[in-house]
Amino acid sequence: MKRGWLGMAMVFMCCSFLVYGSPAWCGTDSGPEEEKAKICLKRVTMLTGYGSDNIEGGHYEVVPILIQFHFDINPFVQRMGVKTGGDFEFIAEPLMNLVTNPDTNAEIGISFLLRYEHAIVSRLKWFFEGGVGSMYTTQHTHEQGSQYDFLPQAGLGLQYSLTKKVAVTAEYRYRHMSNAGASSPNHGLNHDFALVGLTYLLN
Repeated sequence: MKRGWLGMAMVFMCCSFLVYGSPAWCGTDSGPEEEKAKICLKRVTMLTGYGSDNIEGGHYEVVPILIQFHFDINPFVQRMGVKTGGDFEFIAEPLMNLVTNPDTNAEIGISFLLRYEHAIVSRLKWFFEGGVGSMYTTQHTHEQGSQYDFLPQAGLGLQYSLTKKVAVTAEYRYRHMSNAGASSPNHGLNHDFALVGLTYLLN
């Protein structure tokens, strides 16, 4: 029952960010300062790639299918007095991954990440992002006593703008997968992911 409520809470949080973070709720330059500080949905990214880790008797291999909703949090960071020359984002990342090994299975869940990015040249940026997520996997392993897992993760990548609205992304991401001691065993899995994707700028 508790797991069901946890899943419902995460879905509600995701939907809240998508609704209240949409461009229609963003402040404008002509509005008061309070409106300018609202979180705005800035862009959307589709990512896929490949990830793998060793498990008993083989490998746990994943083809990720990720959707990132990027929210501009620079107004809040600036109010804190942080000056870095780059940009900060909050990312809501629903996932629906395909497990290809040791069996054909699926992972479904959501992650929440913070990203910092900085321009190298006019069209090229590097970025770092990290956060935590939660998911359910239909794959059984000897390493995990539960199919409900938490996902601490961090990534480093590059983004290149093709046009004013479209960019391509390449990223390395490290993902730890464990049940936080909720059940035994809990040896954890550490995936190395190579990700590529397309980003569409909304405003």
